[in-house]
Amino acid sequence: MSSGSIPTYLKVRSRMSSLPQIRIRTMGPGMALPPGGTSRLLPEQTLKGLRLLLSGLFFVCLFDLPFSEALKEISLTAGFLLGTVLVLGKGMAQDFFRVAFRTGWPVFLFAGVSLASGLHSINRMEGLRGFWGDYENLMAFLFFGIGVALWDKREKARAWTTAALLLGTVFGASVGIARMVLEHRPFLGMMNLGDKNSTAQFLSLLMVIVLFFYLDGSGRGQVSRFPGLALSALPALSVLLFLTRSRTFLVAVPLAFLVMIVFMKAWKTLFVLLGILGLGAIAAIVSPVMRWEILSLHRPTADGSFTSRYPTWEGAIRMWKAHPFLGVGPDNFHMSNIHALYHLPDYAAHGHNLFFNLLGEYGSLGVAAFVLWIAVWIRSVGTGIRENRLGNSHVALLSGVLVLLLVGGITHPMWGGSTSLMLMLAMVLSLRPLFPALCAEKPARSSESDEAPGKPQLVPNQPEGVR
Repeated sequence: MSSGSIPTYLKVRSRMSSLPQIRIRTMGPGMALPPGGTSRLLPEQTLKGLRLLLSGLFFVCLFDLPFSEALKEISLTAGFLLGTVLVLGKGMAQDFFRVAFRTGWPVFLFAGVSLASGLHSINRMEGLRGFWGDYENLMAFLFFGIGVALWDKREKARAWTTAALLLGTVFGASVGIARMVLEHRPFLGMMNLGDKNSTAQFLSLLMVIVLFFYLDGSGRGQVSRFPGLALSALPALSVLLFLTRSRTFLVAVPLAFLVMIVFMKAWKTLFVLLGILGLGAIAAIVSPVMRWEILSLHRPTADGSFTSRYPTWEGAIRMWKAHPFLGVGPDNFHMSNIHALYHLPDYAAHGHNLFFNLLGEYGSLGVAAFVLWIAVWIRSVGTGIRENRLGNSHVALLSGVLVLLLVGGITHPMWGGSTSLMLMLAMVLSLRPLFPALCAEKPARSSESDEAPGKPQLVPNQPEGVR
């Protein structure tokens, strides 16, 4: 039958047609596919088991950041591999890795520079070992991105992340305090973090993340005990930070808190900052050692600990002059032949400065990749704010981390080990709503329950933070 012989009342587009009028809406570039639109490669039961296993590995990895190096590496590697299987099996590999590469491509670039620097190093095996640490950062960025997307609500992600980090800190700090008492050590060094400076770097980033969780939860007006519980952990973490006796972070953390509070306009939270400063005042009154540490903050060169870093920085410049593009290799600062070649002091296990450490070990290319990472992170958060997909709490977290990098980086490397993984976690948390949800799919609800009356539901069941 020709098209011209079809009766008018059977033609779909005809005004006289008795068939229902169907409006076909094409998917625009900024619209997400509904959950049922993904092509799954694995059955839902298998995906459910993977999600449960990944949740456990996510918890174990965060717990062991300050506690056990071996368990941290095992859980991180296993989580990265299984997370990749989950994303592929759910049919969301293209969506997930597109977001991950768009927001974190300098992390991929830095890993590539680290590999080239390690191969270029005169201590090739040590350089490749240092590259593995930078590759762990890349795995952590992807694994943590998958980890925080496993739950359909931010409240669950906040609770699990905070619980894992705080429990690991309690166990790691308990071992460190026991060593202070039994071995008469003057500083706190956590079990997996070793020296006081690495412990201070970890604690400062942890405190900023915990404050972010409080600001993010309270800023949404959620009826929950979690924001208050997170806030109550900060005084205890402050005591641990005082025990490290790291003066740089006694300045950096309050500054980071102040910047975060200003961005969120959470003026009531200023009492927390005042409480931390009050703890510092009490410590100065009770302990003569802490009194010296606090009263000498405005005179950093008073005891020579700051000026003693000058020979290390000069050695880093000599390293850069000899190897301007790729440096001497990742994690090579402490090597005896590097000390002999570039006249480094015996105590120079690292660059004692973020910029000089990167410059000496990774060269100009490493410094450029690191700066690109910061710039792309800032741009991604700014884009999310303009698109109303991120909130002020995410800007506050980014700002707090940048303050720590700028102030703490004056005298500390702020890169490597658990510190780098904490930076990856902070980055993922600040960009979390941009990642596609990997939680279990829920049955679609009717448009009347999801949207306002009379407004069609175009894309049902989008994850929280994307609507």
